[in-house]
Amino acid sequence: MRKCNMRWFSPQRMKKHLAFALAVSLVAMVPVSAFAQVLKISMTKTNVSIENVLRELEKQSDYTFFYNDNQVKLNKKVSINVSDAPIETVLNEVFKNSGYTYKIVDNQIVVSTAAAAAKEVQATQQQKQRNISGVVKDAMGEAIIGASVIEKGNPTNGTITDINGKFSLNVGGNELQITYIGYMPETVSLKTGVASYNIIMKEDTKTLDEVVVVGYGVQKKANLTGSVASISADALESRSVASVSAALAGQIPGVTSIQTSGAPGSQTGSITIRGKNSINAASPLVIVDGVPGTMDTIDPSDIETLTVLKDAASSAIYGVQAANGVIVITTKQGKKGEKTHINYSGIVSWASPVVKRQYVNAYEHAILYNEAVHNENPNAVLPFTDEDIENYRNGTYPSTNWYDEAFKKSAFEQMHNLSISGGSEKTTYNASIGYTNQGGLTDEISYKRYNARMSLNSDINKYVSVGVNASGYRGIKEDGWMGYVTVAQGVSRSYPTDPVYAEDGSFNYSGKDNPVAIQDQSGFTRSTAQQLNATAYAQINILPELSVKGVFSLRHDYTNQEGFKKHFTYGNFDSGLREGYDEYYNHNRYTSQVLANYNKTFGKHSIAVLGGFESFEHIYKFTKASRKGGGNNELTESLNTLDASSQKNEDGGYEMSRLSYFGRVQYDFMNKYLFEANLRADASSRFPKDNRWGVFPAISAGWRISEETFIKDNVSWISNLKLRLGWGKTGNEELDPDDIYPAIPTYAYEKYMFGNSLYSTAYESRYVNNNLQWATVTNYELGLEAGFLNNMFGFELSVYKKKTNDMLLYMPIQGVIGMGAPAQNAGSVENTGFDLNLLHNNRINKDWSYAVNLNIAYVKNEIIDMNGTEGANSKNDKLWYIEGNPIGSYYGYVANGYFNTDDELANYPKRTGKEQLGDIKYLDLNGDGKITADGDRQIIGKNFPSWTTGLNLTLYYKDFDFSAMFQGAFDVDGYYMAEAAYAFYNGANALKRHLDRWTPEHHNASYPRITKDSQTNFTTSSFWLQNASYVRLKTISLGYNLPNSFLSKLGVQKAKLYVAGENLLTFSDLEGIDPEEGNERGWSYGNVKKVSIGLKVSF
Repeated sequence: MRKCNMRWFSPQRMKKHLAFALAVSLVAMVPVSAFAQVLKISMTKTNVSIENVLRELEKQSDYTFFYNDNQVKLNKKVSINVSDAPIETVLNEVFKNSGYTYKIVDNQIVVSTAAAAAKEVQATQQQKQRNISGVVKDAMGEAIIGASVIEKGNPTNGTITDINGKFSLNVGGNELQITYIGYMPETVSLKTGVASYNIIMKEDTKTLDEVVVVGYGVQKKANLTGSVASISADALESRSVASVSAALAGQIPGVTSIQTSGAPGSQTGSITIRGKNSINAASPLVIVDGVPGTMDTIDPSDIETLTVLKDAASSAIYGVQAANGVIVITTKQGKKGEKTHINYSGIVSWASPVVKRQYVNAYEHAILYNEAVHNENPNAVLPFTDEDIENYRNGTYPSTNWYDEAFKKSAFEQMHNLSISGGSEKTTYNASIGYTNQGGLTDEISYKRYNARMSLNSDINKYVSVGVNASGYRGIKEDGWMGYVTVAQGVSRSYPTDPVYAEDGSFNYSGKDNPVAIQDQSGFTRSTAQQLNATAYAQINILPELSVKGVFSLRHDYTNQEGFKKHFTYGNFDSGLREGYDEYYNHNRYTSQVLANYNKTFGKHSIAVLGGFESFEHIYKFTKASRKGGGNNELTESLNTLDASSQKNEDGGYEMSRLSYFGRVQYDFMNKYLFEANLRADASSRFPKDNRWGVFPAISAGWRISEETFIKDNVSWISNLKLRLGWGKTGNEELDPDDIYPAIPTYAYEKYMFGNSLYSTAYESRYVNNNLQWATVTNYELGLEAGFLNNMFGFELSVYKKKTNDMLLYMPIQGVIGMGAPAQNAGSVENTGFDLNLLHNNRINKDWSYAVNLNIAYVKNEIIDMNGTEGANSKNDKLWYIEGNPIGSYYGYVANGYFNTDDELANYPKRTGKEQLGDIKYLDLNGDGKITADGDRQIIGKNFPSWTTGLNLTLYYKDFDFSAMFQGAFDVDGYYMAEAAYAFYNGANALKRHLDRWTPEHHNASYPRITKDSQTNFTTSSFWLQNASYVRLKTISLGYNLPNSFLSKLGVQKAKLYVAGENLLTFSDLEGIDPEEGNERGWSYGNVKKVSIGLKVSF
């Protein structure tokens, strides 16, 4: 039996493959005409016919001769003697004094009589003088104003229709191209002797003939049998988002994008497709131009289409990587026959916090603080006298707003992209550069990104095509040493009664970190990330129906993280020793593919077959170094200035690989009955050799009911009706990031003191599981798609159920073993739900049109089996995993009001025995008369929404366009604690909402009695759980397309000015917290709202 070597692609061999692929791609850059220049002919002929010479030339070259037998007679005798001569020299000699001439077109040579050639020139000259006029109307007979009328093949010669839809244009070609927003492009063939035309344009429904990107190829949307959704570049336009994931929110049903931060360089979304599939949930697979890539390093302006494969029927072709769905991105490419276009897009924005923390002022703080001290000790001396409180009230004593002192009101951002594209009939090209600069709400935080991308594709001949795609980016993120989180923490813990500066002008120190001082003096951190992607391919068209394509791709990721902590003092504060660190992380990923495609239509049958092979290798290395002590505050870029005796060094890495075989068969009969089958086999080096391979099949079928005669002939208002059914399996290999070799013993290194000596030790760090295998996700789906009244109305509905079996969990083991728990196949999770997309578009008249798109998605997530490992999340003890409940469920006591009377305090069950009037009561769920952790806690909420929605509105009026998108999430809870919820917790200030607290006179309060040090009320309970459902105006824009009559004078093809906003309105019950914020203590940067101005220009 032949064995499979998982590392048959060594780095050295990879480099050889890459060198070959790039060399092949360079060949594509040479224009076809260049081959004519280098072709040399050697020939000696005496007294032979011209025809004989031409046949010899065909043998020595790729040229073919064409001529009319009735006009061209090639029996004339000629003699020729040439050596290494260009083909033009040979032809000139052959046709000298013959009465014939020739014309070279690509690899064809047309021979004609001199008279016929002269008539062609004369006809061309006459044709150039033709004036063509006409009128352009819609199907209702209304004139279309401003339609673009261009001579096909000569995009610089054009005009637009006037107020009556009329045009007049001098042309030299034989065709006109008419385009207008909302209508299908029309090509008009010009007839000899006809100078006036009536042109009817059809509305662009953009439905059944649309081609969408799928796994390893494209497919007609009408023939899809899986759940596939796409958004085009238009959906990303006029957006001031630097990351693609942030732009996905609300766009596609079933795709949940949660943006937890608006910090520069971190404005990304956490994407989940149709619920969480496992406890070790991971992001969807991202495919960029055919190979695995990353989404948020791409400049959004470079994207042509983005497609989401949501079910197993569409994603199983990616096997083990597809358990969490697949996002397929294609970048912009040049188009054949397109003249060079230069495009610029730029946008400037002003960003400010969506939610601003509302802390109490000095007067309110003094009252609450006194009350908190008194509630804990009625005999204590109160820190603020009545005179102090009055002076704070009337402004005699100042009040410091630490939030305003530490943070700017807004931050400036800008994004620019410049691209060039075009193509001949054989070669296309596209290149772009991008620049992003994001300022932060503090002076220390910022992000800059530089993007570059190019593509070149060429048909060498009718059999061979080659191409290359290359891209790269460099991102630099900077912050203070203590970072934004520390500043936000300092703001939450600073009292408004304390000033920012002391009387001598230095920073004030009142026993707490001064957030203004620490960001000004603490030092810096810097993260520099770079990525280089290069992909080369060659395709051979063996038959018209059969092609084979080879692809090689490399992706190099490099990150340098460095920082320097300065030594500084203010008041009695001392920052401690200087520190520095320098870390390097290198990832090299290699992907090789061989793809064979066969497509054939015979009669009423169509079949498409794909077969492929893919190998993937990932090599990771890192190096870390740090020092502490010594140095000075001026030399901050080198560790060598710090104390060498304190240095710590660390390095490591890993290698992993996958090998895959896959195939797909698509069949349709009469474009009505559709069938598709996919199969993929994956092997991963992460699993034991006996369990290394996993096989993932999928089958699906569709019935285009609207193509049946009983619908076509009898129900004219049904434009489209299709039923889909699918089943499939995908795999999951997601383990902890540091658990690369779960089936191989791995070792850790530590240092221990024995006696007075320090010894280095090595020990096996994790238990080995040789029975580990793939987790599998099984998906069932039923879908219905419909369009009515020429697709003016429509909907797409998908109902699904997917279940993860053999979930990868880390089962607890006895601590005496002294090793970490191994991964095991021990659990299952189920998601059931539906996606619904409602569509409506309408053109009211020649000036007005609009479109409405409402998407709604529901998912019920449930843990079916935990195999005895139910319990708290190791990283967040408020989130528990319990069978019968969703992943990420909050677990705690059930609040039942306050202790309002002495009788309640004496007789009601208590949790700690230290409760006082105004403290929180909890339900005694097991009825034993006590409040205990074992008997009285239950699931009280969940952190992932069951319902998500998006509403997209678009309106067109003449050259204006308006769009707005609302995004919402429902049936989701947020648990906020510590400084985000508790007054005076851990030295924090109080929030405005704490003013509504329990007092003996006010029982119906939203907050319990105020305390300073007591934490009786701060245990995990439903009291602190909040409804985190929300609706947000995610984006809004108003654009104006400058008229062509004005732009043509400037040499500009088109230009658009627009204003836009992001996150401008949020409707939520939460107070002082953004519903998407990821930090339960309120220290994260939080989302930002933006106001933007943009410009797009094409030349």
